Amino acid sequence: MRLIAHALEFGHNLGIRRWVGRLFPYADRWWFPSLAAALSAAATLSLSVPVGPVLMALVALNPRRWRALVVWSVLGSATAGALFTHLLGHFGTAWINERLPQLAASKHWHYLVSWVSSYGFATLAAIAASPFAQTPALILAAVLGLPWPEVLGALLLGKGLKYSLIGAVTARTTGGALAAAEASQVRSNDQQ
Repeated sequence: MRLIAHALEFGHNLGIRRWVGRLFPYADRWWFPSLAAALSAAATLSLSVPVGPVLMALVALNPRRWRALVVWSVLGSATAGALFTHLLGHFGTAWINERLPQLAASKHWHYLVSWVSSYGFATLAAIAASPFAQTPALILAAVLGLPWPEVLGALLLGKGLKYSLIGAVTARTTGGALAAAEASQVRSNDQQ
């Protein structure tokens, strides 16, 4: 029960800050990047927590390891997205109709249907690389029966591009701030 409460807490911005704050002492551990994969997968499967802010927070904890954090986050999130699509394709048509009845009435849904039907891999990769929510595209991929290896490849490509940019920018900005803080600390210690 406690695990469920923590998982629900993770879905809110304040919860994300608390979780990341708890991870600070472990940012230098060898297993920290693999933890990024688990958190990215959990965020993807939550369907409500974007992975980008989670990745930014993790990179801010250890900017020197941003590449490893990006790779592991991409792997975790893409695998979770492909798993979601695969499971939804087998069990989810009733779930989709029950939980998202307004989806079929949306004109954007119809545009997405035509794009994914015509250009499945490219469309999924573009949506995964964009700042837009990918959940509708994953639902559509499941409904259209796109094979999970194709979904996984598209997500790896798109998320790889997007998270590389997020990780590099975050590492550059937080790394510079971290270096300035360390230099200030050294100057302060020298003056004493």
